[in-house]
Amino acid sequence: MSSSRFSRFRDISLKTRLTMAVAVFFVISLALLSWLATSVSEQALEKLIVARQNSVILAMANEVDQKVELRKNALILLATDLATDDAGKEQLQEFMSHQKSLSGLFDNLAVVNLQGELVAVLHDADDRGKINLAGRDYFQEVLNHKKLFISPPQKGTKSSRPLIVMCVPVFDGNSQLRYVLAGIIELEQDSFLADLAITRIGGNGYFYVTTQQGIFVAHPESSRILADSHERPDKHPLPKAAYVALEGSLISRNGENDEAILSYRRLKSVDWIIAAAYPSSEAFVIIADVRKKITLASSGLLMILLLLGWWFMYWQLKPLQHLRNKVNNAVPDWMDTLQEKIYPKDEIGDLAKAFDDAMAKRRAAEAALSASENKLRLIADNMSAFIGYIDHEEKYTFANKRIAHLSHMEPADVIGKSMREVATPDIYDRIVRPHVVKVLNGEWTRYERRIQRYGHWEWDRVTYAPDFNKSGQVDGFFVLVEDITEFKRVQDDLMRSEERVRTITDNVPAMIAYIDANERYQFCNRNYGQIPGLEPGNLLGKTIAEVFGEQTYIELKSKIQQALHGEKVSFERYAPERNIKRFLQYEYVPDINEKGETLGYYSMVIDITARKEAELKLAASESLLRTIADNIPAFVSLIDTENRYQFINRPYETWFDLPLPQIRCQPVSSLLSGTMLQEHQTHYKLAMAGEKTEFETEISIAGQTGYYHATYVPQYDESGKVVGVNTLINDISDAKAVEKQLLALARFDTLTGLPNRNQINERMEQASARSQRNGRLMAVMFLDVDKFKRINDSLGHHAGDLVLQEFANRLRHCIRQTDLAGRLAGDEFVIVLEGLNMHSEADMVADKIVQAMTTPFNIETNSLMVTASIGVAISSEKNAGANELLKKADEALYMAKNAGRNNFKVLQLD
Repeated sequence: MSSSRFSRFRDISLKTRLTMAVAVFFVISLALLSWLATSVSEQALEKLIVARQNSVILAMANEVDQKVELRKNALILLATDLATDDAGKEQLQEFMSHQKSLSGLFDNLAVVNLQGELVAVLHDADDRGKINLAGRDYFQEVLNHKKLFISPPQKGTKSSRPLIVMCVPVFDGNSQLRYVLAGIIELEQDSFLADLAITRIGGNGYFYVTTQQGIFVAHPESSRILADSHERPDKHPLPKAAYVALEGSLISRNGENDEAILSYRRLKSVDWIIAAAYPSSEAFVIIADVRKKITLASSGLLMILLLLGWWFMYWQLKPLQHLRNKVNNAVPDWMDTLQEKIYPKDEIGDLAKAFDDAMAKRRAAEAALSASENKLRLIADNMSAFIGYIDHEEKYTFANKRIAHLSHMEPADVIGKSMREVATPDIYDRIVRPHVVKVLNGEWTRYERRIQRYGHWEWDRVTYAPDFNKSGQVDGFFVLVEDITEFKRVQDDLMRSEERVRTITDNVPAMIAYIDANERYQFCNRNYGQIPGLEPGNLLGKTIAEVFGEQTYIELKSKIQQALHGEKVSFERYAPERNIKRFLQYEYVPDINEKGETLGYYSMVIDITARKEAELKLAASESLLRTIADNIPAFVSLIDTENRYQFINRPYETWFDLPLPQIRCQPVSSLLSGTMLQEHQTHYKLAMAGEKTEFETEISIAGQTGYYHATYVPQYDESGKVVGVNTLINDISDAKAVEKQLLALARFDTLTGLPNRNQINERMEQASARSQRNGRLMAVMFLDVDKFKRINDSLGHHAGDLVLQEFANRLRHCIRQTDLAGRLAGDEFVIVLEGLNMHSEADMVADKIVQAMTTPFNIETNSLMVTASIGVAISSEKNAGANELLKKADEALYMAKNAGRNNFKVLQLD
């Protein structure tokens, strides 16, 4: 807003401005409340409608699934009744004519021979011999796969009405395919999908059904049935994700601004998707009506409040005019003429009283400020350091009593004097002036000075802090002068102490240094000068890589990191760098402060070349022993009292992937790690205590892990003291492999390769514990092969074994990798399903197994129809016991057998 517009706004009376402000705040608040209320209501209503619609479509889907399953089961039962070897065409026709009870499920039924000719029909018997189905895809599908098949929706050749054909194979007594039984279902028949197409959700919501390929199966517009939804989509089409999902809901929007709540669900019995669309305009009509009423009511209320607000402000603010006149006409010395008054008991009266009280408080504040300044002066005068303030003209405006010690002048005497006058011209020009110039330029400065006072020398630390005004200019600066004479004395004592430490370290026969946390040298003794081309003074501030080279640093890096993490490190190495060519013993000692922080580490390096040469001479005498040991197919070593390898045979090179010289004399802890190191430490201590010890462990050598047997034997000297440990480690991987193979044979069925009863019981208990712990469902299936004894009696036990092997193989392909399929005994099998979200998942697996067994078993030269009966037990929220599930599954299995076999029954634990 420009300044002129702001001035015009300020010219408006206060009551008008307040009324406008109240109106604006009211409008904004009303709008926000209306928006919030309607938004919350819409969201809650949308969730309610979506939940209701999902329940409706679930019921519709279950109803269609039941209709399809009813027709499947009826067709399978009829095919079972048709299974005969010698029935002629007339006998079949006679049989079909008595199936009138199936007219409510199928528009027609037909028995078709393998050449595609109609042998018998339920209706229109004259069509026999006139229609041939050999070229129909659904007929060929049944011939090829020998199991039930439902054709895609298509137009009937005779009736021209949309229909589907449900086909099932008919086998004779020898399990040979003899006929195909076909059932015709018209999609628009009243008992199938016609009632779904006319069902409405609310006033204008509707249902429709499509196949996975997008072909309409049912729709309120009958002209769309059999149409491709991709070419002629519904005004609320299914998204691509719906064709791969089980169920879902979304808000559908089309180009005509027509929104709808779209829900969909895939059918279990057939590869179709049922969808429901409910127009949003109808769903949210209540919210729109409420929003309109709220807007009208709030607009009227706003106009009334504006008028009342303006009148009320005018009436309430009228006394302010009287207060303004009072302020303008007040005499300068009002405090002397002030008389006790009676104020109105409202905000205006309070304002007048507050005005009078404020003037009274002002005088009290001035008195308090004076007292505060006196208190500040008292504190400053009792401080041990000098505190002062100097303005931009370098004149004192404040000084505490400490000034008397510095200049032999009292605080009152220095006020108004310049720094040059107080400090003396010589000291000011030589010491003070350069720092004053800096602070007056806005730079904070600190320096130290040595001045003679009262016959002896004193040290001062002087701090100048600039005082900036609001415009950023320096009005003056604060001065702080501290006496650091005692600090300087302690500092001198510390320097003399450091000189004594250096004298001691310079005469120790070792290279001693201190390296900080940044890995830079901060101290080194003169023995570093023995290294060719190196001056000790040149090391300070440099890193190890800068002094000894990057390769040496890489070699020492892990040891340095150990020391910087607070660990004392000791190791030996040969030092070829900088032409040293000596064997060195390193000791790293961390420098840890009282907080536990590592500030750096002390390094001591000792020349151990003489000791190493003696060790090499000893190695020569061991040559014969090594020749023998190197050819033993085992790991042989001698470990000394410092837990270092003093002797090792050639196989260790393969183990550690290092040459023998790099392994010998190295600490065991630098070569072993993990479990092997822990086991070694335990048995090494026992052997050092004089005890022979043995253990088995796993070792990874050249990328292959094997099992090894280790023996630790103490090594004694002439006096009987343990001076080391002899170790012998043999490879026992082959023996362990045989042991594992025997263990596996005890847990798996030798015929089918499935887990046997022992493993089934063990894994069922584990699955039960997991299910009870995570709250997820689990299911146990008890299966057996229908009429398996007849197969054994007719074809022999060898054929029976082949049937069981094929049966087990099909079971493996029907379950997930995380599920368990096992054989109890004979033809009894068990399946354990874990992590189920709903009961229907177990139903789907059981149905999948039943369907998998419909394909004939090719056993030697015979093609057998083998079926299975399945009992399914599902856990509950309170009970998932393994024994209870197995008993319940056995009970369900007998129910399935009593229901005619080749099916499954499901029971749930209480």
